[in-house]
Parts: sequence; structure tokens; C-alpha cells
Amino acid sequence: MVRYVSFLIVLLLVAAACTSGSETTTTTSADNASTTTVDRQTTTTASDNTTTSAEPPVTEPDLSGVEGLSDEVRAQLGDLIREAQEVRDLPFLTPPRIIVVSEEELEARVRASIEEESEGLPADEALYKMLGLLAETADYESILTDLYGEQAGGYYDGETGEIVVPAREDGFTIIQQATMVHELVHALTDQHFEQFDDWMAMIDEDRLDEAVAYQALFEGDATKAQLLWIRTLSGEEIGEFLAGTLDIETAAFDAAPRFLQESLLFPYDAGLFFVEDLFQEGGWDAVNDAYSTLLELTGSTEQVINPDDYTRDLPFEVPIPDIAVPGYELERTSVWGEQGFRLLLNQGGGVSTMATAADGWGGDSYHQWFDGQNAALLIVWEGDSRTDVAELEDALLQYSTESFPQDHFAWVEQLNGSLYFIAADVPAVGEQIRAAAGLD
Repeated sequence: MVRYVSFLIVLLLVAAACTSGSETTTTTSADNASTTTVDRQTTTTASDNTTTSAEPPVTEPDLSGVEGLSDEVRAQLGDLIREAQEVRDLPFLTPPRIIVVSEEELEARVRASIEEESEGLPADEALYKMLGLLAETADYESILTDLYGEQAGGYYDGETGEIVVPAREDGFTIIQQATMVHELVHALTDQHFEQFDDWMAMIDEDRLDEAVAYQALFEGDATKAQLLWIRTLSGEEIGEFLAGTLDIETAAFDAAPRFLQESLLFPYDAGLFFVEDLFQEGGWDAVNDAYSTLLELTGSTEQVINPDDYTRDLPFEVPIPDIAVPGYELERTSVWGEQGFRLLLNQGGGVSTMATAADGWGGDSYHQWFDGQNAALLIVWEGDSRTDVAELEDALLQYSTESFPQDHFAWVEQLNGSLYFIAADVPAVGEQIRAAAGLD
């Protein structure tokens, strides 16, 4: 399964962290990280006031077998391969594999990826419509296709380990160079930590909250390196970069449902904040260690949202009753996660206090059912305290009243210290789940 970076999100995030200036530029990152002064020839990598003067090891690029690139693009790509290693302070184990494709083939690859993932889309579309996150008339697959089509430049294919670059005669713009640094860092860390295999295993095994947390690590990692690379630009180049972000097409993103916008933003925005926190504590070594630590801990989006919880506040394993719903297939059993509840409760508009009710997340489990047209859902949630359970109960009741489609079933109830949330398109099905869960 090919996963594509949302270039729009990355570029707008890094644009917010840049400021134009002279050849030597002072920039403060968007999340209150330390102020760092660099120039085009200096690599600054450590947190706060620690500067690494020694050049990191670099594996020289090998573009000898790459066809379809002009001399200018070939030279730029070679420079970017070196610079990505320098800002990330990590060498390629072997030169990255570069694949050049036409713009038409790039678009075809995006569409093929959507089709590959489309098997589970009808069930998810029904779930999101049932919860009031998608309009009844929305076409979820078309929305995703439009979003993934709204991107530029190359990408890293985690399945093949290749950097896919559109063929072009002219050199890369500053925007395209920044994008390539991000993707090269994905290829670089994948060689060392094999994060894409681990991430795909999480997805295939329906460890979805863990997968979102892990994605936040490697997207935050690549975005942090991208920021450091941008800080090496001259004032004129940063001005060009900022001007270029104004021309980025955002129509598909702007038209997407709010929950989907926030889902796409999370790995980059919260991921950057999470990586910055690691970086401030221990530089790139701490970021490197997180690739194995998150696997050993069972990572969660709670740890990404609240970096102070990383390695300390581990998710509970929450039992969920084994329930069969006549006429429905069990689509998946997984963990909704703190970020999932934030997405759900944020949809009402002007309900920031509701989103804070998710802060007490301790763990959860959910079942999702689908009969080919209708959806049903059971979530069993445990909080860090009784107060947390009561706060989320109130928030879910308010959400069910204000944002839930009126002809659908919604039920919220505490039982033995756990909070149960049941939703269904068909009220009779919701009642069946409620009875089977022992909530009569």
C-alpha cells in the first residue's frame, strides 16, 4: 500500500516557521523551539544552544542509472541527497533509489493507491455518515482522490523503497526542493529503522491508534529536518519559498470535511511538536530511539498530544464484549484513541471545551460493524479517573444531542467504571448491541 505525503500540509507548516532575512537567517520554529542561527554552509542540529560543527557522515548519491532527468535537475537532486543527510545527521546506508515518471504516470499511481485502499472505504464512509462526520451525499473515495491529487513534487514509496520523481527539464523550485528533502528523510530513516514495515503491520493488524502515533513520529521527524534545511537558505530563497506557498492549490483541502482536515494535519502538526520535544531533550539520538521505544511501549496518540506522557502514561488494555450483530459483519476491532475522540468531539463547532474531555483518556476498545449499507459502533472507554469518565460522558451526550443525525441511534452509559458509547444507523440494531453489552 502506497502512502502519499500531504505536501500542502507540510509546506504550510514549515512556511509558518520561516522568516525572510539576510544570508544568515535567525528563525524561531512554530512551536516555540529554541532560536537557531545558521547559514547556507553551516549545519545546526542540536537543541537550545548546542551547535554541531563537525560535518555528519554523508553517503554520496548514485544517479548513474537514472534516466529522464536534465543535468540541472540531476545536480540539484544530488545536492539534496547530501543535504538531507546533513540536516538529519544520519547517512544513507546505500544511495537512495530514484525512479523518474511522467506527470501522467504520477497521477495514475495516486489513483491506483486509492483503488488499492478502496476495499474498506464503503464501511468507513457509512461509519462517518452515521456519526455525522460526513454529509449523507458525500462520496468518500472521491474526496480522498481529490485530496491526494492536490500535491506536487516527488514522494517516497515505502513499499518499494524508491523516491518517485516527476520528469522535468527545468530545475526544482525551492518549494519542490523542500518537498524532496522531506521525502528523502523518509527514505533515510526507513533504511535505518524500517518504519514503513512496522507502520503497515500496525495498519494490517488494526492497531490504528498506535499507527497514527507512529506516523506522527516519522512525519514529525521529516518535517523537523525540512525546517532545518529551510533555515540554511538565504533570505532571498526564503522569500521565494514563502511566495511559493501562496500559490499552492488548496481547494480540495478547504472543501474536505473538518474531521478529515484535522486527521491529515495531525501527523505533521502534532508530530512536529512531539519530535521537537524529543529533540530538545536529546537531539537526533532521542528521535532515533523513539522508533524502537514506541514499538516497545505500545504507542498511543495520547503520548504524541502530550509529550510529557511519553514512556510514562501507557494505554490500558480495555476488554470489550464479543458481540454478534445479525446481518452485519464485524469490520474491525481496534482502539479509537485520544485523537479519535478529539476528532469526534471537535465537529460541533465552538466546542473546544468538549475536546478537552478526551484528555483523560486511559484506553479503549471498539467494534465496528457493516451490513453493506448501514454501520454500527460500540466503544468501551476507560479514563484516568472517575472525573475523566464523567467529563467524557457529558461531552458524548452533548455531541449525540447536537451533532448526531436525529434518526440514528446513540447511547452513552457507565458500567463498572467504564463508559460505553453505542451508535447505529438502525435504532433496533443499536438496541441489540446495548442488550448484548449488558446495558439493559
